[in-house]
Amino acid sequence: MSIVVFTEKNKAAAQIAGILSGGGFNRASIDGIPVYDFKKNGKEWRIMGLSGHIMGYDFPPEYNNWRECDPAVLLDVDPVKNVLKKPYATAISMLAKQAEELILACDFDREGENIGFEARHLAEKISKAPVKRARFSSLSASEIKQAFDNLVEPDANLAMSAEARQILDLKMGAAFTRFMTLAVRERARTKDVISIGPCQTPTCGFVYEREKIIRDFESKDFWKIEGVFSYSGVDFIGMHRGGHIADKAKADEIFKRIKDCKKGIVAKKSEKESAVNPPYPLNTTEFLKRASKFLGISPETALEVAEQLYLAGFTSYPRTETNKYADDFDFKARLVGFTSGEFREQALAILSQPKIKCRNGTRDGHDHPPIYPIKAATKQEIEKNVRMPDAWKVYDLIVRHFIANLMPPALFDKTRLEIHVRNEIFDTTGSVMKDAGWMAVYPFETKNDKLLPNVELNEEVDVKKISNIKSKTTPPKRLTEAELLTLMDKNGIGTKATAPSHIETNKKRGYFETKGKTIAILDTGFTLMESLDSSVPVLVKPDIRAHIEALIQDVEDGQKSFEDSLDEGSQLIRKMYSQLSSSKEQVVTKLAGTITDENVAADKKNFIGECPECGRMLRIVKTDKGRFVGCSGYPQCKNTYPLPKSGALTIMRSKQCKKEGVAIIKVGNKYHWSVGMGPCFTCDSEKVCFPPEVVGPCPKCEGSMFIISTKDSRFLACTEKCGHTQSLPKEGRLTVLKKCEHCDWKKLRLKPKEKDAKEFCTNLRCPSRRQSKS
Repeated sequence: MSIVVFTEKNKAAAQIAGILSGGGFNRASIDGIPVYDFKKNGKEWRIMGLSGHIMGYDFPPEYNNWRECDPAVLLDVDPVKNVLKKPYATAISMLAKQAEELILACDFDREGENIGFEARHLAEKISKAPVKRARFSSLSASEIKQAFDNLVEPDANLAMSAEARQILDLKMGAAFTRFMTLAVRERARTKDVISIGPCQTPTCGFVYEREKIIRDFESKDFWKIEGVFSYSGVDFIGMHRGGHIADKAKADEIFKRIKDCKKGIVAKKSEKESAVNPPYPLNTTEFLKRASKFLGISPETALEVAEQLYLAGFTSYPRTETNKYADDFDFKARLVGFTSGEFREQALAILSQPKIKCRNGTRDGHDHPPIYPIKAATKQEIEKNVRMPDAWKVYDLIVRHFIANLMPPALFDKTRLEIHVRNEIFDTTGSVMKDAGWMAVYPFETKNDKLLPNVELNEEVDVKKISNIKSKTTPPKRLTEAELLTLMDKNGIGTKATAPSHIETNKKRGYFETKGKTIAILDTGFTLMESLDSSVPVLVKPDIRAHIEALIQDVEDGQKSFEDSLDEGSQLIRKMYSQLSSSKEQVVTKLAGTITDENVAADKKNFIGECPECGRMLRIVKTDKGRFVGCSGYPQCKNTYPLPKSGALTIMRSKQCKKEGVAIIKVGNKYHWSVGMGPCFTCDSEKVCFPPEVVGPCPKCEGSMFIISTKDSRFLACTEKCGHTQSLPKEGRLTVLKKCEHCDWKKLRLKPKEKDAKEFCTNLRCPSRRQSKS
């Protein structure tokens, strides 16, 4: 008989086995799954790492055919939970047979508890051994030993809250995605899946709302009056107190009155010391925001790196709501390792204090402490144990944040001057860092000194220049990933663990993308959000999802039963589905049109351009009766244009009709056709649109010789049609080159098939011809 432990990952299993056994364990294998064996206090221990979730919900097989199953039915079907990773299930069963006690040691959060309950569910099919829980926030030796010495009961409410989320997310995601995808495919040719997710869609909604503000923004002119002042050789800038002046006449009147002034008076001066406090301790959301903002690492990657640092024993558990340390947190034990190396000075200064002061936040998730370093490590140690490109950057950020949090505020001397120029007031401020405080170890947030001269009250300053600057109001910038995470956190979209995945899902679906540090919504994402927002706004807005998240939290807190939360959540989802279904025509028409237009635009052989009647796409349409240019908005838009009955058609995208034609098409090698106008040879602007390929002056008149190609021949003719012609070689590709070095005609390059190219001058009187003959 043995004590069997299940951890969330194999790496955690190896770490825990090493700690509990003092390093004396053996590595075995069950059905290919590693198991770590050792003896402790006369008992056999066996520790196995899972692979995240080994079970998952899905609908019964009879509901898997999208076209044969009405998506609405899924809202009333109970999904079933199946084993996804059979080797792990087999290994769990084999270990459970010989178990006298089962210990769940997965990560202490909703998903971790749920993963542990999956192992428990499979084990209890063949074992009646009691089940306990080891709770810990880091893989440090002291915390692991303490957790296994103080086992607790598994938390069913915590596990079932994750179960409720899985079921509700599956129902909504599957039903809504199938509905939208099938509805759009009825109207547009596409294999793409139109993905609607309970968290994914509101996340995209935040990006859409910002983009809509940017697109609707109307820029307005304003004027600002700026002064360049000088005192004792030090120049500084002051801004007129009027700020952004919308009235040009008012700005001009002020500027006219003071533009020639040479002196100003310091009417007011204030000086005070200002303190900038250290940041709060890191919880997951703040960590992800700072990794994105300061390190340029995406939230999903940052969380993955932090997870590996945790599993390797360098940092604490990275999924936490808490940004305050407990009163009995042992800061000294964590700081001792940093008393040598880069942070020696700061660590010793903190440890020398009678009491270590920490700037705590206000959020306590009652799950884990903030993210902090478990031990000091070098860059080489981090890179050796965590083989991910950004591992050192993330570890360094966590260390610096932890130490900065224990340091004093940064102090600045701030000076404000009020300068009067002929009764007009200019303001200027300056600040000088007096004591770096926590900023000494935190280079990510810096304050640039802005120096002002040591000028006293009522003293004169020189006015070097006054400017009346015209400018324009600008729209807000696009969201950064850090700002998006803030919005998600504030509105209850996703959790600390899932928020990064919702951002990545939108990227993978092609709804938005990151450009530098900002997020730009793509056409498909904007059209989808616009269509939903105009008809079923509850899908785009965060309110319903926040309500569902609250239901899940109620299950975790024991305030609502698992069944009641499912019932209430399902009712909310049915209500949204009913709104979506009743708005089907409105939603699908625009979305299908956009997808159709994207497909049309991608067909370069037939895509003409934008329809002037409705703004949709024009394309070449071929039928049994002929061909024409039609609009993708048909039948709502019946705008069409005729085309020539015969001849290969090539769209000349580099050419634009000088009149009212919507596009230029080349018909065979004979002539050009303006869509909406007709053949170009009937137009008096043909020579403007298609100037002839001139090679030289006509020897007979004042015209120019140009190349004419027909089906059977090619020759030079005169632009003035004086009758003078000159033959050219019938075969081979002709290219017009630069001017001949002996005359003012252009040379031609002839490349016959399977022969070398040669260059020659077509001027029969060219000196080079006489030289070659002689």
